[in-house]
Amino acid sequence: MMRFLALAVLVGVGVFALGAAQSQVVLVLDWLPNPNHVPLYVAQEMGFFAAEGLAVSLQAPTAFDPSDPAKLAASGRADLALTTPINLIVIRAQDVPLTAVGSLIQKPLGGLLALKERGIRTLADFKGRKIGYSLEPEEPVLWAAMLETVGLKPGDYTLINVGFDTLPALLTGQVDAIGAFRNVEKILVEVQEGKETVFFPFEEHGIPDHPQLVFIANETVTRQKSELLRRFLKALGRAVALTLQDPDRALALFLRANPDLQREAELNRKFFEATLALFAGAPCHNQLARWEKLQSFLSEKKLIERQSDLSQLVTVNLLPPECGR
Repeated sequence: MMRFLALAVLVGVGVFALGAAQSQVVLVLDWLPNPNHVPLYVAQEMGFFAAEGLAVSLQAPTAFDPSDPAKLAASGRADLALTTPINLIVIRAQDVPLTAVGSLIQKPLGGLLALKERGIRTLADFKGRKIGYSLEPEEPVLWAAMLETVGLKPGDYTLINVGFDTLPALLTGQVDAIGAFRNVEKILVEVQEGKETVFFPFEEHGIPDHPQLVFIANETVTRQKSELLRRFLKALGRAVALTLQDPDRALALFLRANPDLQREAELNRKFFEATLALFAGAPCHNQLARWEKLQSFLSEKKLIERQSDLSQLVTVNLLPPECGR
């Protein structure tokens, strides 16, 4: 009798696993796998997605274009994509029916990075300086808004599009500062080049506070696969909790899932340590005032021609109960 019960339990588990395999969720990352994505791989490696009956495919974008993940989500070739709120707001203003359903990193990572040896201490020191950037039209608008907080106007500094070779441009003196992430380029310069840096974060210098990365889906997916998305976000919440409680284990799981990153394990540890605290609160993104303020800012700066209805831009209906409403 006990053997029969044990067999029945195993069969039940097998049936659940089979059902989970049928509930596919395709998520396109914003970039190649990196420590920004640790909780996703924790959920995968720990079986949190599987426990929710989900088979989640984590895919890197095929093109190094920040808009590529959003395009895949908009077309339905991906159920979810990771992008920035700024990118989402710009795309939504163009009548692309994408909505944020949850968040991964709760604070901006971007800002301006300079070398201390160049005599830069405050934003006012950028007068007469050169700033390198890679993405148009967003970056020039953001840097101008930051510098405006200290009275600098276009013409007081020079913006130079250096493509994606921002770090070489900074280190060779082609420019005096670059747009950068506090958890990547800042660390690379300090660790690999042994140079002291000065970093000016978005949220401390005129750019409204906002999440760095959010999960987006098209309206058809949010309507037809709402239950799958709820389960996805629930599993992610478990993974975020484990990541915060046991960071060493979380990083080990991430590196196990991405063995090619083992070669730079210590560097990736530093990236992760600089990001860890910013996972707190994910996947909740229901501080709608933050979204409203950011969208108004982008409208004021002419990055969007019209503002989207907040209920279309972001939904809180799929978040776990602990997020509140």
